[in-house]
Formats: sequence, C-alpha cells, structure tokens
Amino acid sequence: MSKYRCEIKMNINPFDKAILSSRLSKVMKKDEHTGPRRYYKVRSIYFDDLDNTALKEKLYGVINREKFRMRIYDNTTDVIRLEKKVKHNNLGYKESALLTLQECQSILKGDYGFLKERPEMVCKQLYTKMRTGLYKAKTIVEYDREAYVWEPGNIRITLDSNLKTGITSTDFLNIDVPLVNASDNAIILEIKYDNYLPAHISDVIHLQDRQISSNSKYVFCRRFG
Repeated sequence: MSKYRCEIKMNINPFDKAILSSRLSKVMKKDEHTGPRRYYKVRSIYFDDLDNTALKEKLYGVINREKFRMRIYDNTTDVIRLEKKVKHNNLGYKESALLTLQECQSILKGDYGFLKERPEMVCKQLYTKMRTGLYKAKTIVEYDREAYVWEPGNIRITLDSNLKTGITSTDFLNIDVPLVNASDNAIILEIKYDNYLPAHISDVIHLQDRQISSNSKYVFCRRFG
C-alpha cells in the first residue's frame, strides 16, 4: 500500500533560488543522483486522454487526480521509469516501474500489449487506459533539478528551473528534438515530507511573501498544445 506524503509547491524567482541553494546545502545532503554539477536534468513525457482529463482536473482543482508519465535522467536511457502520480489535495504518492529501452520505444509507438503481463500495478493500469485508444503520450517536459534530502524525516526539497517543453512533440527519446521555454524564468520549489518539517529546515525554506502555488510543470508545458 503506497503511503501519501505531504507536498508543497511554490513559484520562486532566481534570487530566491540562490538564497535557498546556499541555505539548503548547509543543512541537507545533495540527492544521490546529483553528479559533479549542482543539478541533474529530468525529462518526462506525460500521458492524457482525448479530452485532456488530467490537465483539466489540475486546472479545475479536482481533489483526487492522477497522471502517468515516463521519465529519463541526464539525457541517457540507462534508467527509464514509468510512473503514476496520485494526488489528494496537498498529499501525494508515486507508483513506478523500470522499463527497458525497447519497452519505452514500444509504448511510444502504440505497442503496449506487454504492459498487461508486467507484475507492477502501474503497468497494468496504463495498459487499461491505453487500450481504449484515447489515452496516449501528449508532450515532453524537461527541466534542471537541484535536489536535497534529509533522511531522518524522509524529507526531499527540489528546485526545478529552465523548464522546457516539446510543445506537441512526443519524440521523447530524441535528445535533439527542438524544445522551447515553457515559462519566463519560473522556478518551482517543491517540499515533500511524511509527517512534519523540523524547525531547522522549516526556517531555512521560509521565504517572505511567497505563496503556495497549485501550478505544475505539466500545466506550464501544456499551454503550448
């Protein structure tokens, strides 16, 4: 049974990001995926149906909603994840499964029958949605992620910037596919934790007059198609 976690999002500016990067690096560890740079690149392709239900539910503030996506890191296919993101207000959890390159390519081509044979529930659920013929890959979402963790409280804080989209392109695995900026220097701060934020971390991420936002990177990118 997946466990819901608290999730908070804020839209911040580059000055905020510089302050938070300095503060967070002093009290939290860098995410294990971070290499020699201060960040790593995340590229996802999101799925939706003909009526754009996932997009509309987010825009209309539906309490219970879900999104499916495939994801790679740092422009390599060494790790490919299929994920389902489930949200209930400000609570959320993820279900995921690792895919091979061939499986990912097959899904993008519309050859998804193998999913029903996979043991992971997220695979079977995506198969059920895609078999209608109305549920398919919609758009690429790419950004740079700076991530910090605090293991005692299972706390994860990310700073996502340089948000780009492939507009209506679904050529997810083509690293050279043209992308366009999806926002004007918008940076998204995300805070995820199980039960509570300890004071020393809560104090670090406090930003005067910054409001919690319901915007998502997927919504930013779907404005283009």
